[in-house]
Amino acid sequence: MVGLVVWIEVGLVRVSERLPLVAALDFDSRVRLEVYRHFVRFGLAPTAGDLGDELGASPSAIADSFERLATAHVLVLDPATRGLWMAMPFSAVPTSFRVTTPSGEWWANCAWDALGISAMLQAPAEITATCAGCGDPPPVRTTGRALSAGTGVVHFAVPAASWWDDIGFT
Repeated sequence: MVGLVVWIEVGLVRVSERLPLVAALDFDSRVRLEVYRHFVRFGLAPTAGDLGDELGASPSAIADSFERLATAHVLVLDPATRGLWMAMPFSAVPTSFRVTTPSGEWWANCAWDALGISAMLQAPAEITATCAGCGDPPPVRTTGRALSAGTGVVHFAVPAASWWDDIGFT
């Protein structure tokens, strides 16, 4: 695929209007892009039905694409419902990591993903989390490109090479 930079923003957003190559993308890439657009706009995961209208495809075609994207470790599906669970850095379910920007709020899968949402949107953010060591919520603020101030430690209980062994736990 031709190199393609996608800026996804809320309020300030440049999305498909600035992407003339979208038509040339394969179907799964278009589904993936639309998943991220939906997360950014609405703060929650789309269903296969939600994306059908946007992409002019049936919910079953979208669900099939979700499965292919999950097999490729692009998305994570709920094992029971086969609906979206994660489109890293976004989580479809409430977690211990909430990211708030002037444009919206999102759940992140982990501390790393919480920082990733701010960086992806290039928006200042406040990240609400709970310290696993003491239970206190550490104040984390970003500029959209870096931490605003402060120090801290992010602990990864599972080595990165093993994350996909059980991505729901990781």
